[in-house]
Amino acid sequence: MQQLTRSMPTRWALVLLIFTACLVPASVTSATPPGTNGRIAFMRHDDEGHWQIWTANPDMTAVDQITDGPYDNAFPVWSPDGRRLAFASTRSDISGTGAINDIFVMNADGTGVTQVSASIGWSSEPTWSPDGNLIAFHSDAGDWPTSLGLFVVHPDGTGQRRLTTISSDLIDQGSARFSPDGRKLLFTQATGTFVQGGSALKGINLALFTINTDGTGLRRLTPWGIQAAEGDWSPDGTRIVIGTFVEHLGHTNRLMIMNADGSNLRPLTRDHGTTGVRKLETLRLEQSYNPTWSPDGTTIIFSHLELTPAGEFVTGLQTIAPDGGDQHWISQNDEHQADWGTAPFG
Repeated sequence: MQQLTRSMPTRWALVLLIFTACLVPASVTSATPPGTNGRIAFMRHDDEGHWQIWTANPDMTAVDQITDGPYDNAFPVWSPDGRRLAFASTRSDISGTGAINDIFVMNADGTGVTQVSASIGWSSEPTWSPDGNLIAFHSDAGDWPTSLGLFVVHPDGTGQRRLTTISSDLIDQGSARFSPDGRKLLFTQATGTFVQGGSALKGINLALFTINTDGTGLRRLTPWGIQAAEGDWSPDGTRIVIGTFVEHLGHTNRLMIMNADGSNLRPLTRDHGTTGVRKLETLRLEQSYNPTWSPDGTTIIFSHLELTPAGEFVTGLQTIAPDGGDQHWISQNDEHQADWGTAPFG
């Protein structure tokens, strides 16, 4: 995951390490998939080494860079109507130290950028409620790492409030996603120990939880042992795709899928992890992470990393069917953190 941490402050690197390096609801109301698949949004580096946001058709045609500037723009997520994107950016950090990261909203073409979070520290990983009235995000509330938690705010920047408070036995919370009926948030909690003044972690343990949007009803959904680093609901609310961090001759990131109540957990991708470590010519590495569903529920898009036989790392986007079939590359240009929305084709 070195690609993700390049030119990024320590806090952002740790968020990505926990939640991408490494997936209930009671009485879910079945939602109708939005229908026609629109465009994907993703992050990758510009020529200056800053993370920027791009959009493209699902076949990676009509690619547009919609942010720029001497700062990082990342974690794009589509609004339910496909007209806007929420994202995280360091553009509000006038000190230039990387200590401030806020949540912003912009139009699908990159215009009309508006800050919605209240510069309280390091905020990232936004997600929209199904009705478009709330944005949930992860923040340290200006006091890393003791005040980490989930917050919600209206897209116009009003009504910001804390949803969760991290307890003494936890070190982080993040990667939140609203359920399709809007009643719950799916998110990751991590246990472990901060070392080196909070800049490194030891003994990380990850699990998925759900919580009602009023902050009640906290429930662990996955066992700690599978290291569930992130998750996303299917559009009809019946399944969850998860990214897991697996110890295997080093480590790997593998996708799994399960029913929304946590049952029938099974592998989705067949990543080999790190193998052949004793001989360079047989060394192999595969990792899959950052999964999200297409609006019609027929496809899952995710970030994928491989070490080629030539000894080069290739990172980009792949897609796979929910039954594990038809896994293939759609791009190999260092794209990460894709989100698939209902915006019109470009």
